[in-house]
Amino acid sequence: MPFEQLLADAGYDSEANHRHCREGLGVDSLIPAKKRRSARVVATTPLRQEMVRRLGKPGVEADRIAYRQRWKVETVMSV
Repeated sequence: MPFEQLLADAGYDSEANHRHCREGLGVDSLIPAKKRRSARVVATTPLRQEMVRRLGKPGVEADRIAYRQRWKVETVMSV
């Protein structure tokens, strides 16, 4: 089934995963940037910085609403 957007939790946060979604699969990715222990800033690469802008506060409300739907998939996968 074709899809336009991929939602994933912060465990999948990496520039490589964002790039694969966009360039390899041709879909938008919504994966929140996770702060690294040694880093002073949350994101230093372009696609991860975009996630901070889109999913952070204030962020893009449509993206924040879409990301909140991730719990449905988590529930189905655990059943």
